Amino acid sequence: MLAGFLDRTISVARLRALLGRGAALGLALEKWQRAGLWVMTRSDPDYPERLKRRLRAESPAVLFGCGSKALLNTGGIAVVGARDAQDEDLAAAETLGAQAAAQGYTLVSGGARGVDQRAMLGALERRGTAVGVLADSLLRSATSSLYRNALLAGALVLVSPFNPEAGFHVGTAMARNRYIYCLADAAVVISSTREKGGTWSGAIENIQAKWVPLWVRPSTDPQSGNVDLAERGAPWLPDPLPALSSLLEKPAVPLVPAAFPQPAPRDEPQGEAEATRQGPPSTVPAPVSPAPPAPSDLEFYPLFLRRLLDLTAAAPLTLEDLAARLDLERAQVAAWLKRAEGEGKVARRIRPVRYQASVPGQGQASLF
Repeated sequence: MLAGFLDRTISVARLRALLGRGAALGLALEKWQRAGLWVMTRSDPDYPERLKRRLRAESPAVLFGCGSKALLNTGGIAVVGARDAQDEDLAAAETLGAQAAAQGYTLVSGGARGVDQRAMLGALERRGTAVGVLADSLLRSATSSLYRNALLAGALVLVSPFNPEAGFHVGTAMARNRYIYCLADAAVVISSTREKGGTWSGAIENIQAKWVPLWVRPSTDPQSGNVDLAERGAPWLPDPLPALSSLLEKPAVPLVPAAFPQPAPRDEPQGEAEATRQGPPSTVPAPVSPAPPAPSDLEFYPLFLRRLLDLTAAAPLTLEDLAARLDLERAQVAAWLKRAEGEGKVARRIRPVRYQASVPGQGQASLF
């Protein structure tokens, strides 16, 4: 069968060795499946669309996982940070996880000790959903009591592109960071170390590739890597944070935290300063007519509600499905859905989060 095989990258001897390991692979696969793990390839219909769209040929060919596959396509908010973070950073990570759960966003993180784990548990403890992209020990984590209830409830999925029994390695820990960003819709760096560690390298890679909007938590520590990330273009996380939907789009002007003093205004020549205070001697401001309402508020929102009623008449849809079918930006659809939910015109279901238009005269649909 291999007599006519010719490839510059794979020798015949190498191919024979790989084929000879088929039996061992079958035994390993059986062991993983007995433990509740599944294997997904890039050709499977449940494979994360965001990975294929953002990484293309660099998306992992095989994913090992445990839990609800549907969560891999829900997007959400990624929260990353150092393993040995301060208590203040850990509390901030847990708060963000709780906010994600309360506002219907999936929390995406790396599952590592420290910021990642606290953010995931913050979401799960408040009946939210989470995606953990692990760099090692998937088999051990999937059978851990820490995640057992969430996995059984369908609120969590643990996934890894590496051998489920592999131990920790710096290379795999840094390589998986891109998958955390690409599975989310926005990301927040809680803490990082300048020029060191996976959190820093992953954030720099996302800034360069522009996969998702990246925000950094303000820090008063001048040695923090967050300061450098902000200087490289990542905006500061607003404090207080009004809503997580505001993280899906970057601000036109980077936000500057109050913890960092602003430079004093430069001294102006006395003549210029006096002219500025007095203004033009005979200038009368022209009357300004009020700005017209935004066209979206006048026309497009009611149209959106009508289309939503048609699209979800048979079954609820996720935010991503609605954005794709309406050919609209995800942030715009999320804003309108939030408004419609507040007006009682949309029912939101969870696990995974889906939306369905409320028919006038009927009660709200079940959340499950």
